[in-house]
Amino acid sequence: MPLTGMTRWSVIVCGGTLQLPSASGPANLIRAPRGVAALRGGLPFGAIMATAGVSALAGRCGVAPLMRPLLGLAIVQAVWTSVRSIGVHRAQSRFVWRAWWTVGPAHEHCGVHTVPLGLAVIASGMLAIDPPATGGSLVVAGLCLVVAWVTTVMAVGRFTWSLATRGLDLHSFDGTWFLVPATFLGVAIATGRMASALAGYWPDPMRRLAAASTVIGALGYWAFFVLAGLRIRRYGLAHVARVSWWIAMGCAGLGAAALGQVLQQRPRVLPAQWLADATVMSIGAALLLSVPVLLLSAWFLLRESGFRAMAPWPPTFSTSVFALGALQAGQVLHASVLSTLGVGAADATLVLWSATAGWNLKCVYTAWSIGARRS
Repeated sequence: MPLTGMTRWSVIVCGGTLQLPSASGPANLIRAPRGVAALRGGLPFGAIMATAGVSALAGRCGVAPLMRPLLGLAIVQAVWTSVRSIGVHRAQSRFVWRAWWTVGPAHEHCGVHTVPLGLAVIASGMLAIDPPATGGSLVVAGLCLVVAWVTTVMAVGRFTWSLATRGLDLHSFDGTWFLVPATFLGVAIATGRMASALAGYWPDPMRRLAAASTVIGALGYWAFFVLAGLRIRRYGLAHVARVSWWIAMGCAGLGAAALGQVLQQRPRVLPAQWLADATVMSIGAALLLSVPVLLLSAWFLLRESGFRAMAPWPPTFSTSVFALGALQAGQVLHASVLSTLGVGAADATLVLWSATAGWNLKCVYTAWSIGARRS
């Protein structure tokens, strides 16, 4: 299927709409979604999360001058994705409004969590790069954080309502479900950094909010971890996107980063030993999951992919948050091994982002060339 106009550019810059690789065969590139299920599917801010994540790690990779350009690219991606989405659906506003209020199966409401998570990563990046004295960046970061919280409530509310009304279907469970707890962990990290930036005003309520969101995200992660085990035991890995399981590993790393930040800030609402143990458990889960995830990915690339489709973004942003978790855990637990592991994962993230973006650009150019010749 040839790509035309906006579709070619938005696929590589903004993530587009991808059918992720599954056990039945390689991924296929599809057009803008039609219908209620497709409207709610996909990972709309997947590329944005990957770009913002690699921006946060650029300093650890020895390329600190790239931090600001990469963060700026992530912001441009977020704005462009939002504007394009409004433009695409403007003529179908009545249909889109009905689709938003129509609650489908729970797995249809997972991908949208990349929106608040991507905004939270952008806010965290801005607060990490610029000092609190720069009012402009603080305002933009605050706006991103507010919108992230609002969209978190909306997305999690719809997901919860879907589970309550339609029940839990283990057969449809895959790695994208871990985006739900990851959203709480992402906004918790951004809220904690905002509390540090506003240290002279009212940091304690924000730190308590960050701690509460971290606890919710951590408990949600382990609940989904159990569900994932039940799903794999009953159905194996068939009929789900294997690449989505990268998110399970990344969410564990994000949990370590959030718990480590709470341990570092000490909001006086959680015992330090509990936080330290939970941080160890989270980074341990990430390390445990990294082995099968890497092996399955290598098997897919070497035996099944054929390198015919565009590369998905979950491996990149999952590796970035794994690196953040290892670095944070190494710092608060004084474990040099974890810090070294985090630096290695940061380097791998930069390589993954470059390879994914480069390969997808090549695919877009090839599709454009074929379309031009046919026309």
